[in-house]
Amino acid sequence: MKVKMASRFSLLAATLLLFSNCQKDLAVQNPVQPPKTDESQYYQPSQSYLASLDALTRPHEVSNRAACDWVEIPAGSTNALEQAINNACANGVIYLKAGTHTENNPITITKSIKIVGEAGAVLKVKSSLNTPNPSTGERVLNPALHFLNAPRSAILDVDIQSFPADGSTAILLENSNESAVLRCKIGKFQSAIMVEKSDRVAIMRNTVVSTTAWQTGTDGAESIVVINGKSAYISDNDVSNALFGIWPCDKWGTVERNYTHDNYLGIILCKVPLGGYVLPSGRGVGAEFSSTGVKTPNNKSTDNQWGILVIDGANNSLLVNNELARNAAYDIELTTDTYRFGFLTPMSFNNVVNAGSFPNIRIKDCGRNNRITGGVRVNTATDPCN
Repeated sequence: MKVKMASRFSLLAATLLLFSNCQKDLAVQNPVQPPKTDESQYYQPSQSYLASLDALTRPHEVSNRAACDWVEIPAGSTNALEQAINNACANGVIYLKAGTHTENNPITITKSIKIVGEAGAVLKVKSSLNTPNPSTGERVLNPALHFLNAPRSAILDVDIQSFPADGSTAILLENSNESAVLRCKIGKFQSAIMVEKSDRVAIMRNTVVSTTAWQTGTDGAESIVVINGKSAYISDNDVSNALFGIWPCDKWGTVERNYTHDNYLGIILCKVPLGGYVLPSGRGVGAEFSSTGVKTPNNKSTDNQWGILVIDGANNSLLVNNELARNAAYDIELTTDTYRFGFLTPMSFNNVVNAGSFPNIRIKDCGRNNRITGGVRVNTATDPCN
């Protein structure tokens, strides 16, 4: 991961070609002040809700076991999960027994379903890489598990793997409010979890190891991405090897106690440009809002190029008590108007940074009206804003 900074910027520009084609006609303008937020907009799953999901991992405690409410799939299954989902009742539970389960095609889930893995359950699903279109830069998402119009769904305790090679997207939550991804292991996908038009999702205690194909400059890898989804709750995840580790667009998200390491950008407060991704339906999507009012406390982000990057109009967010170390460029950078990705990304503004218990973190502030407490400030006279 120790690549010279100049080559890193070249690589990032290449892998983000999809962004430049959709924003190159933007005129320079000042960010628009967003409406003020209040605490009621933030979401954290209740202990009773988490307990109800945990109960599903103990089948003997589940009283409702009607044929379509609860289906157990034995180890060694092939294409059994899709069939079970099709046959399940809304709000049904699919229980994967310990062992390997193989699906030869991606699965679309169009009703509320809980997928639960017994300890040692491995789910292998075909999902081909989404190589950018050479002329437009767009990337079509090929999700292994596509929760579509499936609110209050959940997947927990499943080791999700792509086969026969690295895959595109492990989980896409689309129009699936209040869904959850808990304690999953997700390996060798470009994107572990993508959120589109799904509010109040919970993404917790997952371990994500991204594909490293992006390091060739041909493919992206953004592990946990909220494109559009208000009040997302992202906590206690371990994310490594990605281009972007955690990317929470939209409003009122919470990103706390995550560990992002050995990525290019550990956490990025930013905006997915319009048309940056293409859904399986063929519709191009981008974030309506840059990261706005995102709470980002108590994370650990080490051995990345940037620990936390605040860019592209990200605003009114709170970065407090984050443990940041050995990040090659800066621990935290809040940017001015910049073309570093090959197109205009407006300045960050009105964010609050408090170093808390980590007074040695390096902070470069080039935005507008950001408030910084503690840390070691980068001298922008000798290290200019760009």
